Amino acid sequence: MPVSIVHKTTNDNKGSCSKYGFYLNKENKECIKEGRLQDLQPFFNLRNKRLTTMEAIALIDENGKGKGLRSNQDRYFTLTLNFSQKELAHLAKKVAKRNIENVKELNGQEFEKFNELLSDYTKQAMKNYANNFNKGITENQIAWFAKIEHRRHYKGNDEEVVKGKAISGQLKDGLQSHVHVTVSRMHRNWRINLSPLTNARTGKNLVLNGRKVLGGFDRSNWKQLNENSFDTLFDYKRGLDEKYETHRTLKLGSLDEKRRLQNQLEEERKRSLAQEKKNQKSL
Repeated sequence: MPVSIVHKTTNDNKGSCSKYGFYLNKENKECIKEGRLQDLQPFFNLRNKRLTTMEAIALIDENGKGKGLRSNQDRYFTLTLNFSQKELAHLAKKVAKRNIENVKELNGQEFEKFNELLSDYTKQAMKNYANNFNKGITENQIAWFAKIEHRRHYKGNDEEVVKGKAISGQLKDGLQSHVHVTVSRMHRNWRINLSPLTNARTGKNLVLNGRKVLGGFDRSNWKQLNENSFDTLFDYKRGLDEKYETHRTLKLGSLDEKRRLQNQLEEERKRSLAQEKKNQKSL
């Protein structure tokens, strides 16, 4: 399932997003060092395919000015759109018409198209983000920028590093594409506060920092909307074990719900194995 994450905020979120904006150039710096200028990724948003670092930063910083934000309030939020290797392989095959295990296997045109698909999905995810506030706003009324990355590195606390199978800083194998999004807290035109950290499931009786507020952001619903959008945009046939609702039920469901779901998963697994055997015999 595509995992949509709203990250916790720090003191950095209460000022300019410049530190985070420059940080997001880290992969581009690696590409420049390696002489792979064709792999450089620009910032982008709903209106622009290419934004410079300074343009992206100014977009967020300027949008928060003169709209009544207190010094102790977050001015922007950071989101990440992550994908499974199976989902990324589906997108890569869609543009290359062959199986792809690493983005380096894509030629120039294929790589460009692959990035376009990720960009299109990001724009849809941010449309879902705006709708999910239940305030009647649209994607045109939120200020955001995004950056696509195609690499991930092992960290010191990763299981592979702990077990000695990899070292911290080492590149991870396979398709690792993901998207970083930075979004302003404030509406583009009005003094409307748009926090995805609002503790809410509905538009009523919402609480933020101990105060009642109007409108809310259901993060679980946003994840589900994004999963639905991925499947629709890219004609992805999602198995039961890949669905967000499946993972949520296995974690939070009742004992009976978990048992029923586990039985369904086992039945699907058996059908899948039977189909694989049938396909092998036909070769």
